[in-house]
Amino acid sequence: MPNNAGELLKKVRSDSHYIERGGVGILVSDRLLAEPGLTHGFTTRRGGVSAPPFDSLNLGTSRDEPIENILENYRILCGAYGLDYDELALVRHEHGSTVLRLDRSHCGRGISREPLDFSDGLVTNDPGVTLVTCHADCSAFFIYDRAARSIGLAHAGWKGMYKRIGQRLAERLVSEYGADPKDMIAVIGPCICEKCFEVETEIAEDFAREFDCPDIFTPGEKPGKAYVSLHAAAVIQLIDAGIDPDSISVMRHCTMEEKELFYSYRRDGRETGSMAAFLRLR
Repeated sequence: MPNNAGELLKKVRSDSHYIERGGVGILVSDRLLAEPGLTHGFTTRRGGVSAPPFDSLNLGTSRDEPIENILENYRILCGAYGLDYDELALVRHEHGSTVLRLDRSHCGRGISREPLDFSDGLVTNDPGVTLVTCHADCSAFFIYDRAARSIGLAHAGWKGMYKRIGQRLAERLVSEYGADPKDMIAVIGPCICEKCFEVETEIAEDFAREFDCPDIFTPGEKPGKAYVSLHAAAVIQLIDAGIDPDSISVMRHCTMEEKELFYSYRRDGRETGSMAAFLRLR
C-alpha cells in the first residue's frame, strides 16, 4: 500500500522549542533533552559576530566572510552550550549518502584541522567527539540508540534525502555498533517546507516513486514545477530503516519562511550563512 505523506506526518511528533543562552539561540528536541546521555541542538542565526548579510551566527566555513568570524562563532556557541571547541568535527558534505565513523582522533577536523573526507553523515560511540553538520534549507537527522550508546548526525539536502541519507545513517549505526532500530530515537531538523520547496516536476515524480508516496508532492503554480515535502521523505526512510514511528520527531520549521531565525540559500542565494546541528554523547 502506498505511503500517505499527510497521514505519516500526523503520526510523528512535532518536537522543538527555542532556547537562548548568552544571546545564542538554538532549537532543541524535548525528546532528546529527556535523554541524560546527550547534548544536541540546531542553531539559529542569532548570537554571533558575523556582519550583514551573514548576521550573526554564521557557521558555514564556505561562506564569503572572514574565517576568523566563523571560528569565533563556533567558540561562542561552545561557550554558551558547554561544548569543547577542540572536540568539534565538522562534516564536509557532498549532497550524497556517505556516512563516516568518527572517534576522538577526528577532533578538530574541518574546524581547526584539515577537513574530513567528503560525506553527509557521521556516526560515533565516542563521547570525546562532537559531531557537527551545516545547513541552509537542508535538513538534519539526529539518531540516538540508548542501548548501544551510539549516535548519528547527517546533513540532508534534497539529493541526500532522495538517496536516503537518514536510512543509511541508521544502517551504519547497526553495522558499526550493533545498534537496533527498535532502540533508536530519531529527530528530523528544520528545512525548507513543502509549500516553498519548488522543483521540476520530473524530480518530484522521482521522489514519489522512490518513497512510494503519490502525495509527497503537489503541482506548482508554474508549468513543469511542483512542491515536495522533504519532511515526509525523511519520515518514510526512517520507518523503512526499522525505526518505530512513535520514536520519530520532526522540527516543523521552514527555513525559507522564518527569516528572523534561519539562513536560507533558496531565499538569499550566496548572500546567506549556515546554521549548524551538533550532537554529542556525554
